[in-house]
Amino acid sequence: MLLQWTKEATHAEPALRFRGLLSRLSAPDQSALRPHFEVVEVTRGMRLLEVGDDGGHVFFPQGPLVSVGQGNKVEVALVGCEGLVGWPALVGCSLSPFEATICCRDGFVLRIRAADLCMVAATRPAIGLLLSCFINAVGLQMAETIGAAVSHRLELRLARWMLLRHDRLSGDEIAVQHDSIAANLGTRRASVTDTLHLLEGAGHVRGHRGRIIVRDRAGLELVAGGRYGASEGFYRSVIGAFDKPVSMGLDVPLRL
Repeated sequence: MLLQWTKEATHAEPALRFRGLLSRLSAPDQSALRPHFEVVEVTRGMRLLEVGDDGGHVFFPQGPLVSVGQGNKVEVALVGCEGLVGWPALVGCSLSPFEATICCRDGFVLRIRAADLCMVAATRPAIGLLLSCFINAVGLQMAETIGAAVSHRLELRLARWMLLRHDRLSGDEIAVQHDSIAANLGTRRASVTDTLHLLEGAGHVRGHRGRIIVRDRAGLELVAGGRYGASEGFYRSVIGAFDKPVSMGLDVPLRL
């Protein structure tokens, strides 16, 4: 379901406290951007972008995760509050080459016109540098996704899929159905179920009624091999800590 902005969007309040990537900006840079944002309530399954949409907006998740694909539900990147979605608009793409779907949890995203973001960044270089660093990081994540797909080892790809979500969620629980995992990985549901049983038997995860609970993260990282970690390491080196967020309870915009 494509999100209906006219019904869901409200202007950001002056006291809105940014999370994730935006929180790394200086107070003056945050203040320059704040009037241009809209706060949008979203739920799992909603689409921020469809392939071919007007690429005029950029989105900053403030709790939910966003699965980025190319129209066939196969996931090419995952973004949480550490980043942004709609980055092609920042380099002049008039139409979106990707679809972007809310996953794992409900919450809020911040929407801004790409033209407004570029206008503010043109006078505040630190904003443009931060955006460029993230775009490089997500490009590296996409390269790792290609490498994992080429390996044809579903166990590796599934372990990496879970690690990407575990990084961006508070706690160890991932709410998901096997059908969604299969679509993201471009494989059969039965194959996902069988592979999850193998990972569960090894003690890495536990499945329970539409949830996957990560029990042994280090074990998952070993299974993922060299197809996980480069993007996260790059992010830490050029932007900052890439750690699991602190649980805040309900995903609502925080007020100062």
